Amino acid sequence: MAKALVRLPVGIAGPEGPARLECEGRTVGDALAACVAGQPRLRTRIFREDGSVWVGIFVNGHNIRQGGGLDTPLRDGDEIRLLPPIAGG
Repeated sequence: MAKALVRLPVGIAGPEGPARLECEGRTVGDALAACVAGQPRLRTRIFREDGSVWVGIFVNGHNIRQGGGLDTPLRDGDEIRLLPPIAGG
């Protein structure tokens, strides 16, 4: 199981939340599940009600949507960045 650093911007963590968490998992999905287990309030800030991903997820600067998605494998020391959706007009 790999240990990854998950970076959380204020838009996801909230002003009182942690800016980073260390989570373990074989995949991005496993690591995020571990993070949510430790910080349950993050569930609705990362996932929609149907379980699909609400935020942008990048591993070492690469968008997981262009790779294996939540099944993207992790290695020790990987950095997962979560970015809230941005909309405007």
